[in-house]
Amino acid sequence: MPTYPEIQGGGSLVVAYQVSNKKVLIVGGGNVAAQRIVSTRTADARVTVVAPSAGLTAEVKARIEQNEVAWIDRAFQDSDLDDFDMVLTALDDHEESLRIGHLCREKRIPVNVADVPPMCDFYFMSQLRDGPVQIAVSTNGKGPKLANMIRTRIASALPENMGETVECMGELRARVREWEPSMDQASKRMGWITRLCEKWGLDNMVQLTTVKDKESMYQSLRACFEKDQVPPLDEVLGKGQPEASKNETGSIALIGAGPGDPELITVKAQRYLKEADLVVSDRLIPQAMLDLVQGELRIARKTTGKSDPAQDELLAWCQEGLQKGQRVVRLKIGDPLVFGRGGEEILWFRERGYEPELVPGISSAFSGPMAAGIPVTMRGIADQVIVTTGRGTKGSMPDLPVYGATRTLVVLMAVGRAEELRKILQEEKEYPSECPACWIENANCPTERVVHGSVSDMADLVQTRSIVAPAVLVVGQAVQALRD
Repeated sequence: MPTYPEIQGGGSLVVAYQVSNKKVLIVGGGNVAAQRIVSTRTADARVTVVAPSAGLTAEVKARIEQNEVAWIDRAFQDSDLDDFDMVLTALDDHEESLRIGHLCREKRIPVNVADVPPMCDFYFMSQLRDGPVQIAVSTNGKGPKLANMIRTRIASALPENMGETVECMGELRARVREWEPSMDQASKRMGWITRLCEKWGLDNMVQLTTVKDKESMYQSLRACFEKDQVPPLDEVLGKGQPEASKNETGSIALIGAGPGDPELITVKAQRYLKEADLVVSDRLIPQAMLDLVQGELRIARKTTGKSDPAQDELLAWCQEGLQKGQRVVRLKIGDPLVFGRGGEEILWFRERGYEPELVPGISSAFSGPMAAGIPVTMRGIADQVIVTTGRGTKGSMPDLPVYGATRTLVVLMAVGRAEELRKILQEEKEYPSECPACWIENANCPTERVVHGSVSDMADLVQTRSIVAPAVLVVGQAVQALRD
């Protein structure tokens, strides 16, 4: 016996309701009214606001002044309902809102009464808009904040340029109707488009937005359509690129890997790592992060005290990929522009005609202390934080700050200079020997270690506890702030 979908009551009829040129009345002029204006005008409705001038927010006033909505400068009157297709109340007066809702029900006018779900004929859903793409989430009036959170989660899972991608597919559907306009062939058209979408996949279809010679692409697709064949996407993209563009220079992105945990990088960084033709990586990037790479991977052969030759090699690899027209990612631990030589690399690439895209990462200067439960700022304990490096240009020692009771000092790349740092802090910068200090090794990674001590023994701890890079040194009263 066949099975059919189970009927689950208690929901709403979810539709994309067309209100273009319909007359919508918004009662009220506050923040909720401003939101309703955006929702209805985005759908091309003809909107009228009825509210006294004293109750208008700055945004509603601006909409009125720009003639985006009509305005009746007074309180609501029952006769206002005579010529409208939809009513939205946005009043602080609960009783008046209910009264207007009942009037609309009597006149069979669809109504939404803000904050009164039982009186609403429909709800406003939490929406994501990207061109023709509209994604809406409803909790049927039970949890608007939860709807926003669900919408945000969905949005983070979508590829970028989704709206532009849908525009491309809409244009393709229109072309297919031109190629085969007969109503008798509707199932063929729909079937071919469906198979094409399933074969190409959502993540890959965004590449359609990069096509420059669309006519060549459509000619290729038409030949396949007439044979009822679905071509590989790579073949279609190749037909859509003019010969000159196939030899174009590549692209370069400087991406921050954060502390090294794949779950602590941005969605964009994850996507770029998967899509890159070549990833040139720092030596300190954990394997779990490198496992995201699907193209060619080259890793620095940096050794202690010899960073400059290794840096030159990394940049040479990047340039080699760019000259081949590849999508190159320069993957850097932490944030590229926080003691990551990102600024120098940007200038290096600019001198050679490339403008890097920057994708931020979480610097270990902040993720390291957080992993150890150290608040680098905290009211009554630390009102400032200074981030510095233990190794300046050509191995020089940075100008460290003098001691401040409410200052937190974070030192990156400090393991190899621990004794020099201790000596300067104690003997020149007036740090008390008992001032708390902490080493955080491999922060946010499975091999993370936190070693507490003081300024006087911070160098000894490197030897006795075998602390190795990458490790962050934190000095100041904040180190003890959350310890029992």
